[in-house]
Amino acid sequence: MKKALIVALFLAVSCTGCSTAWVSTLDSILAAAAPALINILQIVAVANGQPMNAGLAAKINSDAANIKTLAGDFAKVSSESGPGVCQQLQAAISAYQADQQLVLQVAQVSDANTQTKITLLSGLVAGTVQAITAVIPSCQSASQSQSQRFEAVPPYRISSFADHYNSVLVAKTGNAAVDAVTPAMRLAGHSKVVRVLTFGKLR
Repeated sequence: MKKALIVALFLAVSCTGCSTAWVSTLDSILAAAAPALINILQIVAVANGQPMNAGLAAKINSDAANIKTLAGDFAKVSSESGPGVCQQLQAAISAYQADQQLVLQVAQVSDANTQTKITLLSGLVAGTVQAITAVIPSCQSASQSQSQRFEAVPPYRISSFADHYNSVLVAKTGNAAVDAVTPAMRLAGHSKVVRVLTFGKLR
């Protein structure tokens, strides 16, 4: 399942063009990836009967927000200042990847079925990092024009990721506490506008 998702994410960002559409694509990935990662922390906390690691959750949200901000900056800068902003963006992505590793380090529970769920969810979330790095244009020389550096990508199919993630998320583990809370953690597969227009029928 993980390999199929990574392939799908890669195909979704492989088209080339001359715009900054990749910024909105990146935003949509992060809008799902960060909550998906924090959900894992919540599952661990429930399974172990302990408070969630609020500090790590806050760091994940902060690092994801930093990536979004720097991506927007990178899309607007001149060819002269672009490489510097791009390096900051790469550093922000590295920080976010480190967050994922920290989650994996603390994502240990004694219940085997819940641990399997956590492992599967972690694998799916790991695929989103590859999608993020695939979306962002590489840092090019300052002599290249803005249109040469940026790529246009088709819409990221967040619904595909959400469907895979949610199916694993709500699968029963036999742990009553975990099974009671996971349905409320499901990711939205559609934008907020679509959810409002359909009165919540489409998540």
